[in-house]
Amino acid sequence: MGDFQKHLGLAKEKLRATIAAYNSKQSTVVGDLGTKVVEQLVETDAARSGEHFGDHKSRHEYSNKNFPAEINKAMRKIWFAYGDLGYDGINGNRAKVVIDNLRIIIEFFEKRFGVEIYEKNT
Repeated sequence: MGDFQKHLGLAKEKLRATIAAYNSKQSTVVGDLGTKVVEQLVETDAARSGEHFGDHKSRHEYSNKNFPAEINKAMRKIWFAYGDLGYDGINGNRAKVVIDNLRIIIEFFEKRFGVEIYEKNT
C-alpha cells in the first residue's frame, strides 16, 4: 500500500483515537495507538515516492535518513513508551510523554505535507 491519502487517513483516524484514549485515561491504549500514528506518518511520507515498508526496521532506517534528529528523538520516545505502558499502564506520565511527542511529530508532518493532520473540530 503506497497510497499517500490512504496512509494519511489512517494516521488521522489513529490520532483521534489516541487522543480520545488519553482523555479517557486509557494509558496503555495511548501507547499502542501512538506507535501506530507514527508508523502511519512514516508510511505516508514514504508513499509520496512510492515506497512501502513491511517491517519496523525499514521504517526506522527510513526515518533516520529522512527526518531531522529532533523528530527521530520524539518518535523514539513514543516507540519506547509503548513497551513501558504495556507493563506500567496505570502510570499516566508515560501516556503524557506520548501525547507531548505526538504534538511535535504532528506539527512537523503538517508542515512537511502541507495538510492538517490533527483536525481540532472533529
